[in-house]
Amino acid sequence: MPQITGKAIIKVDGNQWRTTDGCKLHPGGVEREPKVGGGKVHGYNEKTKAPELDASVYHTKDTDLTAINAIKNATVIFESDTGDRYLLRNAWVGSQEALDAENGTVGVKMSAESCERL
Repeated sequence: MPQITGKAIIKVDGNQWRTTDGCKLHPGGVEREPKVGGGKVHGYNEKTKAPELDASVYHTKDTDLTAINAIKNATVIFESDTGDRYLLRNAWVGSQEALDAENGTVGVKMSAESCERL
């Protein structure tokens, strides 16, 4: 019986982040939107979608929130516990949530030029 992904390791420029379980990776590519009218589906159009990575990072005394927010042109590895690995090239932080002092975490959303399976 195959193992199903349950968690992932995130590395940014070779440094492993302390992340909570529940990181999400969308490899990007093409999004297709249906075109409808007159009670029928007429087809679809395509839009390019950038790869996205959502992670919740634990905050410690070594976590520099301003440095995280300034990340651009980074090499990011997303490795699941099943051994599946993805490389995000020229990645950047698109948004960073506020530090949640109660849980000791900060949410980070990254995008990249490309995502490829290794």
